[in-house]
Amino acid sequence: METKQPKWKLLANLGDADPIDYGGYFVYIDETGVYPPEGERLEVIDEDKPTWEILRFSLDQCKLVTDKDGHTWLVSFNYNETWPHPVAAYHEWFAEDLARVASYTGQPVEELRAQFCSDGPLIRARAYEAIGDYHGFDNLDSYPLIYSNRADVEARYSADGPRMTVGR
Repeated sequence: METKQPKWKLLANLGDADPIDYGGYFVYIDETGVYPPEGERLEVIDEDKPTWEILRFSLDQCKLVTDKDGHTWLVSFNYNETWPHPVAAYHEWFAEDLARVASYTGQPVEELRAQFCSDGPLIRARAYEAIGDYHGFDNLDSYPLIYSNRADVEARYSADGPRMTVGR
């Protein structure tokens, strides 16, 4: 049985116009439709000895679910009310901090929640960027790629698209 591998297509760079020198934030969609959109943060972590860190993470869509006590939870889009345990057990790890994250980014918490629930990957990308800015992007990708060769970084972000290993 053959599994469908993703075919990533760059949707947008939401970061700097010169991402290799100043950092980028790329949004990719899987043209096969199997995998959710992904964000990829490129950061220059050492300008004296050029080193780049690449953090890649899923831009999963969420939804809001209200429990029997009237509390609204931000949960995975796949959450089903028939699952065992109260809905609170399934909330996203960052959901309890959303008010602080929203305040940090200068937007209403309702707007940030709506971004996570949006059908649009670029809108969700901004919500995940807020989480990364507040909590650190290492909380979205614990195993970043590190490049110390500019030519490798340039090849990864060349005009013919990303050159990444499957799943990264």
